Amino acid sequence: MEIEEYRAQFIDELRFDADHEGTEPETQFINKLLENLVSIGELADPMPMSIEIKGKRGRIMAFDAYAYDEADSSLILIASDFTNERETANTLTNTRITELYTHMRNFLDEAINGKMSDYCDDSDPAILVAKEFRKRIGKSMFETEILRFKFYILSNSVLSKQVKSISQEDFLERPVELNIWTLERIFQTFVSDTSEIVEFDTQDFGCDGIQYLKADLGEESEYDAYMGIVPGRFLADIYLKYGSKLLQGNVRAFLSVRGKVNKGIRRTIIETPQNFFTYNNGIAIVARSVGFSEDGTKITHFKDLQIINGGQTTASLANAVIRKEDKKGMDNLFVPMKLTVLNVENDMSEEEVEKYNEITKTISRCANCQNPVSEADFFSNHPFHIMMENLSRKVMAPPAAGKPYQTTWFYERSRGKWEQEQMKLTESKRKTFCEQHPKNQVIKKEKLAKCLNTIMMNPHQVCQSSAINFSKFADYVEKLYDESKESINEQFFKKGVCSVIMFDELDVMVNKAPWYPKGGDKAQIVPYTIAKLMSLIPAKYDLDWKTIWNKQTMYPALANELIKLAKVTQEFLIEQAGGGLVRSISRTQGVWTNYQKVKYELSDSFINSLFSKEETKAEEAAAKKEHKFNADIEASVEIFKLGADYWMNFYNDAMKKHLLPYGDLDFIMSIAKCIKSANLPTKRQCDRLLKIVSNVEDKGYVMP
Repeated sequence: MEIEEYRAQFIDELRFDADHEGTEPETQFINKLLENLVSIGELADPMPMSIEIKGKRGRIMAFDAYAYDEADSSLILIASDFTNERETANTLTNTRITELYTHMRNFLDEAINGKMSDYCDDSDPAILVAKEFRKRIGKSMFETEILRFKFYILSNSVLSKQVKSISQEDFLERPVELNIWTLERIFQTFVSDTSEIVEFDTQDFGCDGIQYLKADLGEESEYDAYMGIVPGRFLADIYLKYGSKLLQGNVRAFLSVRGKVNKGIRRTIIETPQNFFTYNNGIAIVARSVGFSEDGTKITHFKDLQIINGGQTTASLANAVIRKEDKKGMDNLFVPMKLTVLNVENDMSEEEVEKYNEITKTISRCANCQNPVSEADFFSNHPFHIMMENLSRKVMAPPAAGKPYQTTWFYERSRGKWEQEQMKLTESKRKTFCEQHPKNQVIKKEKLAKCLNTIMMNPHQVCQSSAINFSKFADYVEKLYDESKESINEQFFKKGVCSVIMFDELDVMVNKAPWYPKGGDKAQIVPYTIAKLMSLIPAKYDLDWKTIWNKQTMYPALANELIKLAKVTQEFLIEQAGGGLVRSISRTQGVWTNYQKVKYELSDSFINSLFSKEETKAEEAAAKKEHKFNADIEASVEIFKLGADYWMNFYNDAMKKHLLPYGDLDFIMSIAKCIKSANLPTKRQCDRLLKIVSNVEDKGYVMP
């Protein structure tokens, strides 16, 4: 697929979705680009909110979404530059970039230094947002939550070749970062199947290189390891430029300087910077590759540098520079560094990406052992996702919306997989692919977490950032996987899809409702409404999930009850906010507890549509049994496919290294003979073999 074709397809989808949902193409453009930027880790939890106000002397104050990045204490404002053109693209010029940037900055300036209520009605959400910004920015650099500003321009125009630099001066004593995302940039990101890589020379930051000592790990090692000494000012400067992009592999992004450890770091920077190297545990870094000085004595170039431990240290150094707390300077401040270089230069295949992520995850888990990190923090690599992906390719959805053929719900275990699958297809094959795997039936893992957590009646968690909700959902999945792996089956997958259908359809219904104001609190109304309905269902009953799956849409009694309840939800949330932002108060357990106490009487038609839980349990039990049987067969086949020679090699190695008792060795030989005779091992044999393998791996043995 070329960019022109991608552009046309993108605009067609915007127009279709706008007609379907009763919105404007520009609204769809903003939402889709925000979704893309979240999926590649560029943004977290952005809030669409289009505001345009004319202020003093006619200056425009405007933006289309905002967000916070707690990893580098930044406030983010986002502006849309959209034209509803399919065949030709406009040009995004320096003049237009300056105009959009100025509009966003004007809003911030008025929020901090002016009076927003002079230019809009008291009910305008702009006043609440301005109040929130002012509170977070604070009155001084010592009581602020915001240490940098990021401005984003999202455009479907082509970036002019005359645009050579987009760097901006500091604003309100804080560094400013301006980012431009065009469709071309989005397209290239998905084609390469990777987030944009940070790559720089140390000289770019006034550092002639990093002193290092290389570790001898032996010839079989797939990576290189170094110990180094990093100048503190260099570390601060790269963080000031790249911010949280350096922390994408870090499971504990730096959040504030309130903790004891961070206060200690700060005190050392201010009072005794020369002791920093001695007092600090240092940082752990992973990089794809590095370059060296001509004499080989210093590291002078980094490609895809990721700080996987030491985010607190790095951010504290940068914060000291911004707040001008480094009174004694950083000339004598150095930080210990452990560097792992994976030696990957070119674009990676999907398998190499997974291997790269697995190595980074493992190093990160070990490097963070000084502060306990739960498995939930690494949940994106959990086998649950592999199981869901396999189910999504196998379970066909019934024909729906008048179509004569079945489709699939495409579960995206890895970012951009749906786009990746089509990139190299011909136009006719791509059309067939999209018919079988429609774009509106792509389920991202974060979306599944949101929808399942909603029907499990945790709307306050769903209203948190996507990352926080995902982590909460991980606790549930960890327990389910450990205690009842066979529960993750076709029935589970179908119910997950049904929860997505219900969530999305209610979202559209609320948006079209006559009582819903433009730019309202739909993101909070939907999860609270569904959770409230689930909490009201009598104990022995459940929704008719089977009908939702078979029809691929909500049945009338359910849809009618939800939209009626949604209006009640809206009124409740506005009352609870008390003039503040619904988005903020909806995240608390107390608000959800209060809503559960609100009386609401279900209609007779809805109650009559409910399904007996006994029948549901019987179907789930049958699905568990079938899934367990299929899993046993798959294990037998996988062991058989490894071949007799594989198991004989394992037998010989285990015997030579005295890893196993005679009985286990004899059993392994019997497995090899069984396979050589073209027989599948039984379930009992598979269970015993896997237990043996697990035991030797626990001793440190690596299977061939």
